[in-house]
Amino acid sequence: MGDLAVNDLPKSFPNPPVQLNGEFNATFAKDIISASVEEELKAELEEDPFKQWEYKSKWRQMSDLKLNGELMSKAIQPGDEGRLKKVLIKALEGQQINLLVIGGSNSAGGKLGVDEKSLDGLYFKVFSNWWNNTFGKVTKAFVKEYQVTIGGTGSYFFAFCYRTFIPKDKKIDIVLIETSINYNLRGKAEAYEQLTRQVLEYPSAPAVLYINLVSGLGLDSETNHVINPSCINLENFGQAELTRHYDITSFSLKEVLCRKENDQWRAVITDEAASDGRHIGIKAHAMVAMMMIEYIRGVLKEAVEEAKNTFGDSKVYSVIDYSPIPEPFFLRRETEALKRPLCWTGVTPDIFQDLHRPNLQIKIEENEGFSPSGSFRDQNASDKGKNSNLRTDAQGGWGTWQIYSSLKLRIYVSPINSSPNTRSVILLTRTSGSGGKAKVWLDNNDKEAIYINTKSMYGQNRLDSIQTRVEPGFHTIMVRTVCEGNFLVSGVLVGPPDFERRKVL
Repeated sequence: MGDLAVNDLPKSFPNPPVQLNGEFNATFAKDIISASVEEELKAELEEDPFKQWEYKSKWRQMSDLKLNGELMSKAIQPGDEGRLKKVLIKALEGQQINLLVIGGSNSAGGKLGVDEKSLDGLYFKVFSNWWNNTFGKVTKAFVKEYQVTIGGTGSYFFAFCYRTFIPKDKKIDIVLIETSINYNLRGKAEAYEQLTRQVLEYPSAPAVLYINLVSGLGLDSETNHVINPSCINLENFGQAELTRHYDITSFSLKEVLCRKENDQWRAVITDEAASDGRHIGIKAHAMVAMMMIEYIRGVLKEAVEEAKNTFGDSKVYSVIDYSPIPEPFFLRRETEALKRPLCWTGVTPDIFQDLHRPNLQIKIEENEGFSPSGSFRDQNASDKGKNSNLRTDAQGGWGTWQIYSSLKLRIYVSPINSSPNTRSVILLTRTSGSGGKAKVWLDNNDKEAIYINTKSMYGQNRLDSIQTRVEPGFHTIMVRTVCEGNFLVSGVLVGPPDFERRKVL
């Protein structure tokens, strides 16, 4: 259609073409809701959400959640709404909305299973429940959730591996990224940016929302002091800049539970943590859910009004424009190796389903002392009684407790049509209080071996580059433990050529 504008169409043209990023799509907009449905939808969106959500008998107004208009305006930082409005138009057509949640232990369930005997209070489940019982009830467009949520796991792992957990060719509409707590120690927000770009470039162009939680706002059982009195999370280390650069809407729990005075943050609400003092509790989940509900309600109202045009007697809805992805902010450059990472892992968001579709193939060539292992596997498989945490995320792979155990893996690093045509080969391990130590090297380069110590007070997934600028082809990875302790090889990743050989949590 070239430069033909909507206003230039002949009067006989049935409906205007859908417009995306300034270019006309070949499909046409169409009548999607009747006047009666439109009125019903408007009525639902005008209703007080505290009378609609599942907690209507428990928390009936903002003050019940320690919220008010001022806090909500600080906690909800609106971004570009184009992608989200595109999703909402799809919902107006009655199509299912696929919601992907990428996050750590809080999104995997935290301590809700122990404290509440249910995971229904997860912030995104409360939001989905509201959507399905209001907007979904009217339009028949219901939300289906896909969880890629794993405890102690940060942005780098997800940037390498999140796509391997999504069903093939699945259209994802909305993505919630919750990794503000498990931020890495190298580059801080670089990993967050890499993950953000990966998600924004997903084929279905989903709407991306940041969920910024803060951990450790409860009391330490030994010192009786707040574990994280300064409310430190990734917002301290570049996430705020990324939010503005990519114009992404974010929901910040830190703005509700903490206060900034003299340029210093401090915890002021310390009774909304879970029983362990580290994860967020049920009420904090409800706070985040209500932020999402309030924001989505507002955008829904705008989308219905903005997308509706009248051509004769016919009401039509056209797709909303959205902004292109900006240039990288923290990342030095975006190569094909960065866009197309390879991943094989024993880590999973759901131990009861075979979700992982690795795009890196691994063969075990030698094995002395290692065996299939998982730190949460046995707990989730056997502890199904009243004390179960109900979480399904699991740490799997090949593990050993013995000194001088060895594992030799064979991988294939595929070539890429770019310069440089090299990659980094990275070992994924799991830290723990009983962690061990191993010598690791690539091919026959034992003189360039690295030592990985997995002993830590925190259980987290750790990434270490075995070697950078690796040429395409077959390679072997050798792992040999040098002391007793729990050494778990959780995966092998292949990524950018200069992924640094320093500790990443």
